[in-house]
Amino acid sequence: MSEAYVLLNVNYKKQSSVIDQIKLLSTVKAVKSVYGIYDLVVIFESDNLQQVKSEIDEKLPLIDGIENMTTLISVS
Repeated sequence: MSEAYVLLNVNYKKQSSVIDQIKLLSTVKAVKSVYGIYDLVVIFESDNLQQVKSEIDEKLPLIDGIENMTTLISVS
C-alpha cells in the first residue's frame, strides 16, 4: 500500500471549498485541518503509487484556493 501526505497552505476564505474538492479525489483517505504553518494535511493511499502521484501532480494543483503544497511520500 502506497501512502503520501500533502501539507497545504490554502486561502482561508476558500478552505471549505478546497476540502470538499479534495475529498472527491479517488485516492484521498483523509483531510485534516491543522494549526501551525500549514492549514490542511491530506492523506493519500492506494495500491498504485503512480495513481497517488498523478492525483497529487495533476489534479491537486487545479483546485482553486491552494496556495502552497509540500508532498511527503511514505517509504515504509
